[in-house]
Amino acid sequence: MEKLWTTAEAAQYLGVTEDDVERLVRSGQLTAHKLGGQFLRFQPDQVKALKPAQLEAASRASASPTAVGAAAPASPWQARVRDFLYFNDLYLMSAGLLAGLVVYLLIAS
Repeated sequence: MEKLWTTAEAAQYLGVTEDDVERLVRSGQLTAHKLGGQFLRFQPDQVKALKPAQLEAASRASASPTAVGAAAPASPWQARVRDFLYFNDLYLMSAGLLAGLVVYLLIAS
């Protein structure tokens, strides 16, 4: 199975912002899959199939000025780290507890 793209990856390929990609999903021009009910993922073939003419409307919609003090979108590596921590938090916590237990047992003996 082919790797699904994140919103940031789809936006980078299409040359638009992540908000524009979410608008395309809401308008039905792009099909998205939700993981964990929160993170959108896209099949690369569907993203590549979008034509530049379809993206014009999304680009014009995002041309409005941003609000003062608005947070900048997260960089791709930050989004990947956030996704990794979100989906693997149980395993990371378990590994930390196990490592703590091993250290405790080594010190106690």
